[in-house]
Amino acid sequence: MQKISRSSPGVLIARATCAVLLATALGACTTAPAPDSPGAGASLNEAQAGGPSRWELVRWQQADGSLRSIPHGDNGQPIIFEFNSGIDSAQGTVSGYSGCNRFTGGYGKTSTGMRFDPLAATRMACIPPRAELENALLTAMQSPFTTVGTQPSAGSMGRQIIWKTANGDLLQFIEREGVGQRGDKMEAQAAGGVEKTVYVDSQRVECTGVVRQSCYRVRENPNASWTLWYGPIEGLDFEPGTAYTLRVRETRVDNPPADASAIRWQLLKVESRTRAN
Repeated sequence: MQKISRSSPGVLIARATCAVLLATALGACTTAPAPDSPGAGASLNEAQAGGPSRWELVRWQQADGSLRSIPHGDNGQPIIFEFNSGIDSAQGTVSGYSGCNRFTGGYGKTSTGMRFDPLAATRMACIPPRAELENALLTAMQSPFTTVGTQPSAGSMGRQIIWKTANGDLLQFIEREGVGQRGDKMEAQAAGGVEKTVYVDSQRVECTGVVRQSCYRVRENPNASWTLWYGPIEGLDFEPGTAYTLRVRETRVDNPPADASAIRWQLLKVESRTRAN
């Protein structure tokens, strides 16, 4: 495979690593793997489910074998998926940059790969090549992805994964510690956040933002009235009928999606759980 420079669409991919990974994936191009096959249930062997992980889309092979160009944003931003609980976690919140806009939503592991819950996204306009790729990506995410190849980290390369979309395209991602200025900014923002204790009611309630949705009822003082929390609580595996006392990190979100909160809560610790009577 020809090496690609960092300034051209895509990123530099080591030949040997890519060859092994693509061989696994291309063998599954015509038929999706069975749930109990190595491709479907492939482990990344370096699971990091206890913390967030960030993944960059580096290669898009269409069902006919042709490669799709992956343009970067105005400031060089790559396409990034950020899994708040790690890619190997059973479920959590995913957010990132889809080529033109920021998005956020839920994700969960399936027997064959990964599913994404309905996403909220910003609505910025951009030039046609980026808009077309973003539309194709967000459309693909409406159906589950099938895992057809994985590779643990080797040398300077991060862990890798190839997902197959419902229409047969292959999307190759590499794990990144922090990509460009935006990744550095996010880490600095998280480090500068405020830690606080919040109380979460045992049931979510129907609420209306931009659309009708379910909200948490929360308060920061056990004697205060409940208020509605419209966003996710990243890292919380909420169980209806259980009230929680949580330690969270609160940070502000720059340019949040139209139907998302400008405040971000990341779970640090579940201090207590109480089953409702």
